Amino acid sequence: MKVHDKRHGARDEDAEERDDDHGNGETAEAPVTIDPAELDAAMARASAAERKLREVQEGFLAARADLEKTRERVDRDLERRVAQQFGDLVAGLLEGLDDLDRAIEAGSPIPAAAPVLDGVAIARDRFLADLGRAGVERVEPVGEPFDPNVAEAVGVAPVDDPEDADRVVQVVRAGYRLGDRTIRPARVLVGKRVP
Repeated sequence: MKVHDKRHGARDEDAEERDDDHGNGETAEAPVTIDPAELDAAMARASAAERKLREVQEGFLAARADLEKTRERVDRDLERRVAQQFGDLVAGLLEGLDDLDRAIEAGSPIPAAAPVLDGVAIARDRFLADLGRAGVERVEPVGEPFDPNVAEAVGVAPVDDPEDADRVVQVVRAGYRLGDRTIRPARVLVGKRVP
């Protein structure tokens, strides 16, 4: 039984014998014949494999684009949720800031309370500065046209000047916004022309 080594680089015995027959180191080349049916079948298999490869590549690219869109949507949702929760946290803290404002207002007529009020004012200003660094902006729209998206009208105040009609004439409680979102609308009095 004769075994043929079909590994690349292995020489078969027939080739060695042909080398020996010619003696000059040249090998005789045998004509290669390819059956047309085998060639057509191989070409069909190669074409089918290329189509399948393109389908797999297109599917991979579509899946990767889908994954990227999903990742972007999740990131947007997460940012929105974090901003919402931060806004809710700040809204809860604003009552404490209002208490500081009321303490300063209530103690200002009492001269003996001046040193304490100075400390309260410093604490209030520091709190406002910290909120400002976090992107929270205080809204006091005095003199601006009344905007129900920014302010809540709690009453009207008579005005003589027709230009002050439908404008904010007094802020009862300051409002706050975080970016485009109003965390808490300002409570205001709106001017109304008295005839």
